Amino acid sequence: MDTLTTPAVASLYDALFLNGGFTITTRPDGSAHVPTDGYAVSITPTQHTISAAAPFDAFAELVRSVTGRYRDATGLGGWLADGVIYIDPVEIIPDRQTATLAGKQREQLAIFDLAAGTEITL
Repeated sequence: MDTLTTPAVASLYDALFLNGGFTITTRPDGSAHVPTDGYAVSITPTQHTISAAAPFDAFAELVRSVTGRYRDATGLGGWLADGVIYIDPVEIIPDRQTATLAGKQREQLAIFDLAAGTEITL
């Protein structure tokens, strides 16, 4: 995954607090692209979190750490729940059956339907 620019990271931070979360892919120029179809599935069972009260710099460091560590990920997902920010490296999978199987194999609790904007519990 390409390294995100500071403006791109700032827009992700805004998306967390305005929309409750985001799913993006990165472009070679460091900008973010919001996919509108397929299913986002985390590539790891590991949780990457910080407190929602953490400053922007801590959020930016977490995003850069995750994107640097998981360079093979095709995307990045983030959401806000119960005062915690979650950041996951994700794979965008085109069909639901394959995404569901991948999610179960990766010990995920849910996958995210990008077209519907909804979580699918596994």
